[in-house]
Amino acid sequence: MFENLTDKLERSFKILRGEGKITEINVAETLKEIRRALIDADVNYKVAKSFTDTVKQQAMGENVLTAVKPGQMMTKIVRDELAALMGGTATDISLEGSPAVILIAGLQGSGKTTFSGKLAAQIKGKRGRGVLLVACDVYRPAAIEQLRILGEQVGV
Repeated sequence: MFENLTDKLERSFKILRGEGKITEINVAETLKEIRRALIDADVNYKVAKSFTDTVKQQAMGENVLTAVKPGQMMTKIVRDELAALMGGTATDISLEGSPAVILIAGLQGSGKTTFSGKLAAQIKGKRGRGVLLVACDVYRPAAIEQLRILGEQVGV
């Protein structure tokens, strides 16, 4: 899901490549593509609209420095607003309880199994904790085998 969103956002920034300055027209085209990408990623329409309105206000208020291209400026504005939308600051994962339980849930094809393997590797490596991966996807062929292989690769 995030890879798909990333690809669509990158395509939307291509509209500004080669532009000498940020204008209301090229910002509108870019934001239309960004809004579409967010909605395709199941972001609520009101949230996507509010997000793009905020980005537009910031983009139209920015004077593009000669060293910074409009596409780069827009990328920075969108990145900063996405970070603010997600809470603004990074928080560490809570591993309270013994054992600590983390449930990974999401739509089909959103990368839960791969994410679980990466998270297990991080918890084992940076936290020095023992990790047990439990496969609960009994409907997707080879899901349990995929998680077993990922677990072996990261040593959990």
